[in-house]
Amino acid sequence: PVDTATLSTGMSLLALEGAEMAKEEGMTGAKIQQYLTERREKLDVSFLVERLDYLRKGGRCSAVAALGANMLSLRPCIQVKDGKMGVGKKYRGKFERVLPSYVAERLSNGDDIYLDRVFVTHAGCDPELVESVAEMVRNTLPFKEVLVTRAGCTVSSHCGANTLGVLFVRKTPLN
Repeated sequence: PVDTATLSTGMSLLALEGAEMAKEEGMTGAKIQQYLTERREKLDVSFLVERLDYLRKGGRCSAVAALGANMLSLRPCIQVKDGKMGVGKKYRGKFERVLPSYVAERLSNGDDIYLDRVFVTHAGCDPELVESVAEMVRNTLPFKEVLVTRAGCTVSSHCGANTLGVLFVRKTPLN
């Protein structure tokens, strides 16, 4: 077993790598566990949240912060690091209009990103919006695989509908 210290398709990134290592490279379980434990420090797992209602209901932000953010059209980027969700950059504007900035900034340092696969994961977003984000990802970096998935119960229940993330592996550990 490997504690991925992440959630949603961040776990899938490691699980797929582990399966490939076992099948294609014939690595032992112990070596795969060691590799994936080191690799988890390089996971870039983030989600852009449309509204803070669910974060407020779950006790992750105050009612005042949620009200102010919603009134100012702030869209926080929730980042997962060391097994914890935290707030990264806040984008301002309509959810659909800030997604291109979110994607561009997440993928801006292409030299530090493994291009094997990337996940575009969402919680109840419009399918056309999800496909447009997947296309933005394809047009930004030449990933071998761009996989679109629904978010798991943790992201969906804490962040609510219209939450969308881009998840991938970096070459260097996150700060």
